[in-house]
Parts: sequence; C-alpha cells; structure tokens
Amino acid sequence: MASVCRLLIPIVLAAGCAAAWGSPAPPVDEVSPDRLERSVRTLAGFGTRHSGSATDDDKRGIGAARRWIVAELKSIEGLEVTEQSFVAPAGPRLLEETEIVNVVATLRGTSDPDRVYVVSGHYDSRATKAEDAASDAPGANDDASGVAVVLELARLFAKSPPPATIVFLCVAGEEQGLLGAAHFAEEARAANLPIHGMFTNDIVGNSRGRDGKPLAYVRLFTEGPPRTVNPMERKLLASLGAESDSPSRQLARFVREAAKSAVPGFEVKLVFRPDRSLRGGDHLPFLDAGFPAARFTEAFEDYARQHQDVREGFGDLPDFVDIVYLANVCRVNLAALHALACGPRAPPKVRLHAKQLENDTTLSWDPVPGATAYEVVWRETTEADWTRARRVEGTEATLPLSKDDLHFGVRALGEGGGTSPVTYATPWRGD
Repeated sequence: MASVCRLLIPIVLAAGCAAAWGSPAPPVDEVSPDRLERSVRTLAGFGTRHSGSATDDDKRGIGAARRWIVAELKSIEGLEVTEQSFVAPAGPRLLEETEIVNVVATLRGTSDPDRVYVVSGHYDSRATKAEDAASDAPGANDDASGVAVVLELARLFAKSPPPATIVFLCVAGEEQGLLGAAHFAEEARAANLPIHGMFTNDIVGNSRGRDGKPLAYVRLFTEGPPRTVNPMERKLLASLGAESDSPSRQLARFVREAAKSAVPGFEVKLVFRPDRSLRGGDHLPFLDAGFPAARFTEAFEDYARQHQDVREGFGDLPDFVDIVYLANVCRVNLAALHALACGPRAPPKVRLHAKQLENDTTLSWDPVPGATAYEVVWRETTEADWTRARRVEGTEATLPLSKDDLHFGVRALGEGGGTSPVTYATPWRGD
C-alpha cells in the first residue's frame, strides 16, 4: 500500500520551489562565445544553404554545410553521429524532387538512457523567394544561430554525459515546410522513441528591440491542450480549466525556473501559444507526434535580416548576430537540459481523488525510480505558475485545500536537489 502523508500544516509560499536543480551545477561558464561565432560565420560562409542548393560543391551549398556539421560533431568524443535522409517531392518551395538530410548526434545517458531529450536547429536557409536555391542566403540568424547552439551544447555535454540521453539534431527542409523535423518526429513516433522533451532554437541571435536597445530575454513558445488528445480528453481539460497544463507548458515552466539561478539577469519569457502568429517551427511536428516540445526565439525579430535577399540594408549576415546574446540563449538551453537530464523522471500519472465529496484534496501517484521524495504543488486558477508546494515522502498526500478552487500537480525530487517537471493532477474516481 502506498504510504500516506496527511498535511494539516499552514499553507505558505513554497520556499525553494524552484531552487535546486541538480548536482553538479550546469557548466554555463564554459559556453564559448568564440566557438558560437565561429559556427555562425562558417555556416553563413557557404553562400546559400537552401535545401535545393548544391550538394557536391565543397565550398557552397547545403551539402558543404552538412559535411562541415557532420565533421564538427564527429570530432566530439562520445557522440554517435548519423545522417538521416529521405526524398521530398517537388512542390512550391522545392522545384524538383530533393534529398533532405538530417544530422543526428546522440549522447547516450549513463544510467537512464531510455529517457530522451532532443535539442535542434535547422541548417538550411532561404532568400526572399522560398524556392530560390541560387541566390545568396547566408542565414546567419535564421538559423545558423540555432545550429551553433546545438553544436556548443554537444561539445559541453559530451565532457560529462548525464543520466538521460540527449539527441543533438540539425535538420534541413525547415524553410520548405518543416520537412526534416517532421521526418525525424514521425520516425521517432514509429519507433516508440521515449522523447520526454524537445526544444528547437530558431532565430536566437538578435538582441535589439524596437528602440535599438538590447533586450535581456528569450521567448519560449508552448502549446496548451495537446493536439493529440481525443475529443473526450479535450472536454475533460476544458471542464477542469486545465488548458494551460499540458506537458509542454510544464516543460516551459521548468525551463524558466532552471534558468533563473543559472543565467541571472537573462529571462525566459513564456509565451503561451504554439508559435508566433500564423507561423511555425520545428517543434510543431514533435507536438503532432505527441511529444512535449517548445520553441526558443529571440525577444524581438528583425525582419530586415530574415528571409531577405542580400542587398543594402537587408540580409541575414553574421555581423548582425549578437554573440553575447546568443551565448546567453545557449546557457539557458544548457541549464534546462542539464536539469532535465540529471534530474528524476516526472511522475507518469498523478491522480486527484474525486470519488468522495469533500473539501480536502487527496492525490496519489506511482513511484518514480530513483526519486528520494516528491513535492505536491498548487496554484490559484488565475495564476500562471506553480506558487506553493509541500514535500511528501510517500506517494499519496491529503491537503486541507479544495480541489475545486486550485490546480494541483506533483514533481519528483532526486539526489542532489534535482527535480522533475510537474505532472498535472487529473480527477480519478478509483475505477
């Protein structure tokens, strides 16, 4: 029988609700702006990386860029590097049938390798016309910046592999309709790859705001109700007012808290919508496949440097990428992935007991391997973040709080202070 902890103590704000995030601390000081800049400038130097550009030229085109990325990743000890290819049909953005190749570098986890996290950037680029495979399209910010982050993360994590597995993914075909990411996500779903979280870094190198002054935050976009839920599940979420408690939203909250202490002075701004208005990125196919996923994008996009032919005053050139800002985005990714991969798994399911009509709230959950304890968390229905918590030694707790007035969840605690993302509590009648 699950042990029970009945909590009848005063309710206070959760001290350290987001304090310790794993041990040792993430090596954010080791992020190298010089390496990031080298990656951005090297990728931009291939002229164009359009998905339909040259594959047999050593200095120009997507083939040369891909071979450079593969060489960089293969130079890192401990990574398993493969190329995942498929043929995309001709269409409005690809004038002929084209081979699309993803570069996949896997760092196997040391003790929990069947828990997988994915971090990605897309290495293709485009000019003003999406089908133009000949004009210069340096793509320094869109998205050499994201690929540079992925390469730097691979270098740093490989020095000391975490318990969980991390996949460092560089995809192509993004500008033609998220083709590379969709192929990877579909293959992962078919293979039952246990992806517990995915981040894409896309357009993460501009720090300047509307007034030209630097901004000190990055946006993180996440969806609400998972698009894979059936109509009955969606109806339940609506009845609970739980539209903002999807696994992706819990992942986003976790990321912001993980970055607070690791990257002081640089904020993660949560945007509660899947992506920018009527636009998309490589996290969306992962959401379609049922995986929690989110998108990092700079605070304020400079459209003169995005999807533009290179000309006076326009063009996505390396000189307009703020490497200091990009390094902070990389540090946020590092802190979040470190906390996720070094911490325990999230409880797979949290039950909010609803059979009896009562004013207390009882929750129970299955034990998480390696967890040393748990935290029950809660918040007002009008609040965006978990604000209160209670530590629980067992796998059941009763609180003197009304389940009708609050949202509840549970997270696992691990060795060294690491925590998992929160699992939202759903009603259960015991049948």
